Formats: sequence, C-alpha cells, structure tokens
Amino acid sequence: MYDTLPEPLPFKERRALMPMWGQAPLPEERWPATWQSLQGQPLPRDSLAYVHIPFCANHCVFCGFYRNGWKAETASRYVDRLIAEIEHDAASRQSGGQVSALYLGGGTPTLLSAHDLGRLLQALRAKLPLSDDCEITVEGRISHFGEDKVDACIKAGANRFSIGVQTFATHIRRRLGRKHPGDEAARYLEWLAAHSGQVVVADLMFGLPGQDDGLWRQDLATALSLGLSGIDVYAFNLMPQLPIVRMIEKGALPPAGSLTEQLAQYRTACREFAQAGWAQLSNSHFGAPCARERNRYNLAIKAGADCLAFGSGAGGKRGAFSYAVEPDLEGYLACPANQKPIARLARGDASGQLATLQGAVETGRIALAPLPAQTRPLIEHWAALGLLTLTHEHAELTVDGRFWGPTMIRELAERIAPAGADHARPLTLHHPLKETA
Repeated sequence: MYDTLPEPLPFKERRALMPMWGQAPLPEERWPATWQSLQGQPLPRDSLAYVHIPFCANHCVFCGFYRNGWKAETASRYVDRLIAEIEHDAASRQSGGQVSALYLGGGTPTLLSAHDLGRLLQALRAKLPLSDDCEITVEGRISHFGEDKVDACIKAGANRFSIGVQTFATHIRRRLGRKHPGDEAARYLEWLAAHSGQVVVADLMFGLPGQDDGLWRQDLATALSLGLSGIDVYAFNLMPQLPIVRMIEKGALPPAGSLTEQLAQYRTACREFAQAGWAQLSNSHFGAPCARERNRYNLAIKAGADCLAFGSGAGGKRGAFSYAVEPDLEGYLACPANQKPIARLARGDASGQLATLQGAVETGRIALAPLPAQTRPLIEHWAALGLLTLTHEHAELTVDGRFWGPTMIRELAERIAPAGADHARPLTLHHPLKETA
C-alpha cells in the first residue's frame, strides 16, 4: 500500500473545493435585512468562531494570504476595533447556542503584544457562548511568541497553539523566508509543549523545492520527537500568484516535488505516524497517543458548521449563508463601531449536502446511502483504482484516497452542482482551511 506507486496517476492534478463553491452572492441592498434576520437566530450547538489578525512580519514566498505588513502602532487600534466588533455582534445576536471551538488565525496573531492578546481573548470569552470544554487555538510563529505572550494567552484561556514550521531543513527554511534555523525551531516547539502544558500542534509541508525523501523523513522524525500533541502535513501547491513560482521559474529554487513524489511522501508520513501509534484525525492531521488533541475546529469547519467571523478579511457562515468581513484594513478600521463591516453575503447549499460530503471525505469514511445517484459511478470508479474500499454501508478511503481527498471532493461537487462557480468580486477570505493532505 505504501510503496507501490500507481502508473498513471488517477488524476492529472490536485484540486480543492473552494469555500465559495456553489454560492449565489446577494445584492448589497439585501445585506442589512438578511444580516438582521441571521442575527435574530440563536447559534446551533457546536458552532465555531474565527478571529483574523491580518499582519505579517514578512511575506513568506510560499504563502498566498499575505495582506498587511506589521506596524505596531496599528495593532492596538486594530484590537480596539476588533473588540468593538465582537461586542456589537454579541449585543445584536440572539442569545443561545454554543461555540465549541475558537480559532485565532492570520496572518500572525502572535505578532500582537502580550497585553493585546490577553485582552482580545478575554473579550472573546466574555462575549461568546463558549462551551466549558471549548478548544481555543492561537496560531503563530516562533519569531514573536516568547514566554510573556504564551503565558498571557494561557491566562486568558487559550488551550491550544498551532505553530507553522513547514520544514526543519534550515537551507529550505531560509529560501521560504523563515528566519530561524531548523534546530532552533525544534527546540522552541519542544519548549512550548513542555512550558505551556497545553495542546501544541505544528504544520509540516511536503513536496517543497529541494525537499527530497531523506529530508522529509528527517522532518517527520524530528517532529515526532518533540512532545507535540498533533502534526499537520500539507502538500506544497504551486499557485500562480505565489512569489515562489517566479523564483522557481528564474532558477533561484529547484523545482517543487511532482505529484508522484508528493504521493510517495504522503505515504511515508502515514506509515511513520502509524508506526508511532498516532491516530489519523483527518486527511492531513495526526494526533499523538493519549494526547488531548481533538482538531475540533478544522474538522467542524470543513463539515459546514456555523462559524462567527471577526476581523478584517475573516470569512464566516450562518446557516445557508456565508459572509466576509471587510478585507481592506483601512476600510475595516474606519467602519463605525456600531456596524458589522460586511463585505459580502451569499447563499449556499441549504441542504448541507456538499459540506456533509466534504466532512466525510476529510475523515476518510463516506456513508453510501445519502449519496446522490449521479455520484455512484465515481465512487465505483475510485474503488477500482484503489482509492477507497466499499462495504455495504460505507466507502473507506485508502491512504492514496486520502492524498487525493481534495480532488475527490471537487469532483463530487461538480457532479452534484455543476454550475458551482461564484463570480462575485474577488475577496481573499482568511481562515485556517489549509488544503487537505
């Protein structure tokens, strides 16, 4: 299963289902009434909340989400406006429901000062109906996340930290725009896990330029040795707008790994985690034995859970409607405190069928009975290719199937809703929806 590569590959490319797939944008004149109606409904149980911090210290060449450089004088103004948005939303929203996972993402949330991190988390805990066991994640980088900030987050209720590492290979890190050498990154993660006593997860990428199988195995071995609760593994994607694409084209970097090489590296990761006794919680996420890691936010958001969104560029969902918060930083800051700075509202799949399918593929187990008839030929074709195995009631994804999970979701969506493209004005919506596998 792990070592025999198919020839040819079952797909020509890896594709993903974009968050706005199948949505019909609402005319702007309908936004106020629609939003008021949504705010008049209590949240479902096990809802989510996402808070976006849109600042970065530098533009990493592999990242397509960079928007605003770091300015300390702007950060406190931003947190002031963010807290005002949180308070206004709570005052205008029907009480009830529950938020079971809260995620501070970016950008780089840990660029904020210890004081601003603390008061932001305190405001969220005061104004949101968080469950007693709410997963509260702060995403960050090691460059700006020292003991004072870690302790401020924990004091304010954070119980999970997600750190972007990508690789421990120092020469590749330098090319990607990472400041710290790999051994320093490893020591920091080990310290954070031990010092915080909380769930600490790290991101790794495979298929990076210059990352051969030996370096990838070394990355996995290092990550498994640090006392982490969870590890994400993501395939590097050469999206056209990325700075790294131009670097490769000019010869400043070697080519990225091919799909065949990426599949081999994903298989290696699955094998190494299985041998270490780690559980596969999603296509890309693995949890340590006996750890408290639940991966609650990422699993629920991909399965279509309601999500409150706060901050410039954040994307949220209420029932069948999705919405975006103003992505332009100055426009967001200038919005009056008694208004929700909405930049987009759209109606999606009211049945929730696509979200249910996406959640099922993400966990590797698809119930067959609810599948529309037009998808069954695809399911049977994938079974013949070894991407899944069929029982009477379920389709179970194989290792290869989990690698191709994003592409399979996209093809299922195209069978169910072939006219799914959204042609609204382009927005960059931010949330921790890293591509599966």
